[in-house]
Amino acid sequence: MLNEFNPCRPCWDTINDKDDFNINHSYKNYTISPLETKVERNIRTRTVTPVVTGSSVAAFTFNGGVILAADVLGSYGSLAKYRNISRIHQVNDRTVLGLGGDLSDADYIKEAIDTKVEQDIIEEDGSKMTPLALYAWSTRLMYYRRTQLNPLLTNVIVAGMENNEPFLGRVNDKGSAYKEFLIITGIGTHLAQGWIRTILETSSQINKQQAEQLMDRIIKQLYYRDCRAFARYQVCIVTNDNVEFKVKEVQPDWSLASSLRNTE
Repeated sequence: MLNEFNPCRPCWDTINDKDDFNINHSYKNYTISPLETKVERNIRTRTVTPVVTGSSVAAFTFNGGVILAADVLGSYGSLAKYRNISRIHQVNDRTVLGLGGDLSDADYIKEAIDTKVEQDIIEEDGSKMTPLALYAWSTRLMYYRRTQLNPLLTNVIVAGMENNEPFLGRVNDKGSAYKEFLIITGIGTHLAQGWIRTILETSSQINKQQAEQLMDRIIKQLYYRDCRAFARYQVCIVTNDNVEFKVKEVQPDWSLASSLRNTE
């Protein structure tokens, strides 16, 4: 027995690249399986690391409807790679969806909602996805994915007409939700929401034309200040009559750059 002992032989544990580790002894070799498979680990890594993202989405209510706006850019990191991606999705003639954040997760949400709408049509029971119903359903979806540790890294804005009244709500990636008359996601929360809220709170109910002009100001400010913003954007106006989409483009004025100091 004494002859088998070798004081120079290493006796520490060795760890390989596959998350299994072997405990080496002179008489047995134990292998402990990893807590998750390689496929599961890859899925988790892709989920928590957004690759193609969209910037801010702005929305607010006005007298008789709701207006939303978002640019059509999909940013691959700092690269303005995809320049014609719609981030406002029409669910039906009264309900629309605004999406910001990871665009692959946004596509998943749109497909899931379209599947639910198709099921309602097939059942022929007269039910229709209202803004409040979609708001509650999105909350449950986002919260469920969060509890599975596989969140959808997307901010959802639900807008439309509920009982002939404007409806606007937001659901974040953790499933937290709230309803408000003004919602801006992304960096637009810091760059535009303050002064727009002041305008909306101090003025009386604005009409459709004024709302569209104010939204153009919001998008122009975001284009000036947000490095992930894009000049071309999409505007959606929801009223009791219809859902109207418009494609516009910011016309910037850089003459003010000469008056700026300490910006290098």
